[in-house]
Amino acid sequence: MGVESTTCSHRVELDRSLSTRALTAGRRPFAMTSGPTRERENSLRRPNQMPPRSSLLRRLSTHRDTNLATLLGVLRSPQASSTPLPHALSRAFPSPSDAFPLHTLPDLLPRLPSPLLSLRFLLWRLPPSPPLPSPHTLSSVAASLPDLPSAVPLLLSTSQHTLLLPHYSLLLAISAHAGLSPVSLAILRHMRSFGISPDVACFHSALRVAGSPGDVSAVLDIMSTSGVDPTVPLIVTAVHKLAYGGDFEGARCLIDKMPEFGCVANVVVYTALFDGMRAFGDVDAAMGLLEEMEGGGLGAGCVPNVVSYTCLVKCLCERGRMVEALSVLDRMVARGVMPNRVFVRTLVDGFCAAGGDGSLDSAYGVVERLVVDGALSSGQCYNVLLVALSGAGMAGEAEGLAQRMMKKGVQLSPLGGSAMVRELCRGKRWLDACYWLRLMDDDGVLCDSDVYASVLLGLSEERHILEASALVRKAMDKGICIEASCADCLVQLLKQHGEEELASHVLGLRRSPQVLSH
Repeated sequence: MGVESTTCSHRVELDRSLSTRALTAGRRPFAMTSGPTRERENSLRRPNQMPPRSSLLRRLSTHRDTNLATLLGVLRSPQASSTPLPHALSRAFPSPSDAFPLHTLPDLLPRLPSPLLSLRFLLWRLPPSPPLPSPHTLSSVAASLPDLPSAVPLLLSTSQHTLLLPHYSLLLAISAHAGLSPVSLAILRHMRSFGISPDVACFHSALRVAGSPGDVSAVLDIMSTSGVDPTVPLIVTAVHKLAYGGDFEGARCLIDKMPEFGCVANVVVYTALFDGMRAFGDVDAAMGLLEEMEGGGLGAGCVPNVVSYTCLVKCLCERGRMVEALSVLDRMVARGVMPNRVFVRTLVDGFCAAGGDGSLDSAYGVVERLVVDGALSSGQCYNVLLVALSGAGMAGEAEGLAQRMMKKGVQLSPLGGSAMVRELCRGKRWLDACYWLRLMDDDGVLCDSDVYASVLLGLSEERHILEASALVRKAMDKGICIEASCADCLVQLLKQHGEEELASHVLGLRRSPQVLSH
């Protein structure tokens, strides 16, 4: 493939390739530019600041929130030994989910009298039955819990009785989302000291947050003494963590021991080892492992797949070894492994990030080749290139490609269109962004809701009332919710221009606080 060919020649080839799929070359017949950026007035800014704890009672009184007031009363009252806190809470709130919906917990937990009470309240609020809350919920809760590294050990040391296994699982999951490996290990050791056997999911949570090969070994040791055999997914995680920390020998030893656990090594395990080596920065070790996998010496089920080769391309692109990265395409196809969109995106991203006409030319060349070979559809390939160009900050190149695609019927994907408009927003080209949203909407392409919000906010700040009004109506037609900060700014702008009715519609589209799943 012509790596040394000029950028101009590749544009000609690209246009020819596009033409054969109902595409022709073309330039965008306009050059809109937004007006000078204006600072938002302070009156339009509504920072979401948390009130100080000292003002909490006054806030409760103002909002007449009897649930919160009652909760504080229960938490602050001396607990008799005959009335544990969970019982007192259950008497006060027979229906915890109605009194304290999950989406309110991140705001509530840091307002409680102490980190320990926040944690004890959380264990009462979340029922000890599977499944665990969603990852998004756990992440939000973990971020809101105050002084978690100290609160969890204090909870374990002061509890009069051992916790239920689901509560231990919850603490481990929260610690994992908070990135607290020492806390995870403390929980596992506490369980072992009371003769409670963690299940595989508990150990997996602890492994995901392991910060060093030593942490991985500690988790595996506790697992061994608890009589729990690892599963293949857990071994994959452990192998990647060990390799990421530079303990390649430990990772290989764990793979060699898989038959003892009733597991069989496969390409997923070795790809995890390969990717860990890549992340650690040892390219030579990673290349050596890949050659070993290609040679078949590790077993028939361990030959590289497209994920393995994608990891290799990522490794080479990160180090600027683009000629070698390009050669991986030939290498894998020769072995009967066909590229997918993730592989193409990784390779094209690498060339776009490298910059310069030569690298950009190679990115176009990769797309041309794959379209001709039929490995991926023309729409898939060109949208991958569109995303890559946008991500690399090449808004002009992205617009040129999008214009040629749309003129001859190759539809932009929501991902590709959203990526391009986001890049236009980063350049504060609000009018151009608005133009493209309108053009894609006419073509049946709906961009992400945050893209509409960003463009609307930019138009509002620049006082482009006509364009903002038209786009608001588009959002209304599509049922797109508008972020609160954007909606507030739009409402004020529309009212200033006498658009009272439209402003009321914007309030109807104002996005409410996100409700977390139960």
